[in-house]
Amino acid sequence: MLVVIGCVALVLLGGQIVLHHGGDRDRTTPGWPSYVGASLVAGAVAGVLAAGAGGRLMMRLLAETSPDAQGSLTEAGEKIGEITIGGTLGFIFFAGLPAGLLSGALYALVAPVLPRGRAGGIVLGVLLLVLAATRIDPLRSDNVDFLLLDPAWLAVLGFSVLALFQGMLVAALAPAPPAVGSRALLFGRIAVAVVTLAALPGFVDATADILSG
Repeated sequence: MLVVIGCVALVLLGGQIVLHHGGDRDRTTPGWPSYVGASLVAGAVAGVLAAGAGGRLMMRLLAETSPDAQGSLTEAGEKIGEITIGGTLGFIFFAGLPAGLLSGALYALVAPVLPRGRAGGIVLGVLLLVLAATRIDPLRSDNVDFLLLDPAWLAVLGFSVLALFQGMLVAALAPAPPAVGSRALLFGRIAVAVVTLAALPGFVDATADILSG
C-alpha cells in the first residue's frame, strides 16, 4: 500500500508541475549545449514521475482488472498482483528513466518547431505515442502481457494518456528552445507532420492487434 501511495504522490506532483508550469510563459533560453542537457534532465525527471510511477500504477490497475492472471509472470519476470519496493524501483530505473531520456532527447530535437506551452507538450506526447510506444514499449503488439491482462482497451487508453502526460511534463520542465528562422520553422513542422503521418499506420495496426487479441 505504501508503494502505491508513493507512486500516486509522484504522479500528483507531475500533474501539479504541468498545471503550474506547463503554460505558455517566459522562460530562459540557454545556448544549444545547455539546452540539450537540460532537456535530457527534464526528460529523466518526467520519466520518474510519469512513465515510471504512472506506468507502475497502470500495471497495478490492470492487475486488479485481471483476476485470472494473478500470480502469472509478466514479460519482465514480475509477478502480476504483487507490487514491491524493489520491483517498483526497478521499473522506474529500467523503464521510466530510459523512456524519460528518450522523451527528453525528442524534445530537444523537435521543440524549436513545436507550439509553445501545453499545446507543445501535447504534440510531444502524440509523437512519443505514435513513434515509440508501439515500437519500443509499452504498447508493442507482441508483448505477451496483453495476453494476460484485461481489458485491452483500458491498457491502450491508459498508456496513451501516460504518453501525453509524459510529453506535457517534459515540456513543462524543460527550458524554452532556441529560436529558429521562419523558413526552418515551416520546414521543421512539415517534417514532423510527415514523420507522424508515416508512423501512424504502424501505431494503428499495433493497437488494433492488442485490442483484437
